[in-house]
Amino acid sequence: MSDDRPEKDDENFEESEPTNGAPEDERPKKPDPDSGQDDAASDDKKADDSSSPIDDIDEAEKFDEIFDEETDPDLSDYYYDEIEDYGLDEYDVPRKPRSAAGRFLTRERRHEGVQESGDDSEDEDSDEEGMSFLEHLEEFRWTIGRSVIAFIIGVAVVVIFHKTIAEWIQMPLNKAYGSAEVAGQNLITYKAMGVISVFFQIALLGGLTLSMPFMLYFLGSFVAPGLTEKERKVLRPACYAAFLLFLIGVSFAFFIILPLALGFTVRLNEHLGFDILWAASDYYNMVVWFSLAIGFFFQFPLVVVLLVYMGVLNTETLKRVRRMVFVGLMIFSALVSPGGDPISLATTTGFMYGLYELAIWTGMRIERKKREEEDEALE
Repeated sequence: MSDDRPEKDDENFEESEPTNGAPEDERPKKPDPDSGQDDAASDDKKADDSSSPIDDIDEAEKFDEIFDEETDPDLSDYYYDEIEDYGLDEYDVPRKPRSAAGRFLTRERRHEGVQESGDDSEDEDSDEEGMSFLEHLEEFRWTIGRSVIAFIIGVAVVVIFHKTIAEWIQMPLNKAYGSAEVAGQNLITYKAMGVISVFFQIALLGGLTLSMPFMLYFLGSFVAPGLTEKERKVLRPACYAAFLLFLIGVSFAFFIILPLALGFTVRLNEHLGFDILWAASDYYNMVVWFSLAIGFFFQFPLVVVLLVYMGVLNTETLKRVRRMVFVGLMIFSALVSPGGDPISLATTTGFMYGLYELAIWTGMRIERKKREEEDEALE
């Protein structure tokens, strides 16, 4: 028996379901699983629900109503900032945002918004912390420039009063000859141009001494923004202490050590029957450099105290190395003493070791105060 039914077209034939007498145009059509129409329909539905681009101006106006600035101005500002940052147009953005926080605003942007609403002091701190390397380099350049200006002013002051300062520097020699009951000695120069080198030594080293406090201040101002609050509290007293110790060291060398050392030398030469010819360049070199060396070395106890304050050292360690420190101070005194005489050697070593013991005592007080603060915090 032959089958008169027409063959099914794989592409166009669509098997119909029971119609129950319904008109042809109202009959439901079964989608072909191979045709892809079902997937396309579901994709269209998903696209409607997802964030698809807006092509119609009316839809864009509806979108603007969602982000009304009167209801949430910060949200609108951040949203359109995001649009501009990514180079998008106003109508190239999602139509239905899931949520203000979840889709368009990240945690970072919200955090930036909180920071921007902070007070002026926080803005200044963030500006300091946000300085680039070149900005720090520029600030350091200005620090060096101000220090150089202070040095030039110090040199100018010394040049103006150079004769008075030169006579004042001869004070240790005059005291040495007075103690040896020898007078009428004058400094000499072996070369006709030797006075120029002496003049420059007085001007440059004297200008450095006068400008030292200002250089310390400028350096402290440059370093201070990068320190913590606790370190800033220590910076200013440390600068004052450094300058004070420098003056004490220079004064100790100029008024005590040098007269003793030169007096010993004069007496020894007189005892042996030698005449002394004091070269101006040698004398000024010795006086100025020895005074500056002692002044800088008097920063040693301050460094020890700061290390104890920061917890790098403790007083128990400082007590254990007392003997080694004493030997080191004696070697240093022998190297920097004008003539290596035992009087200046013993005086310099004893005074600096006394400063070391003072640093240990100060460190013990600092440690005791820290322990008291820790006990109060635990209570």
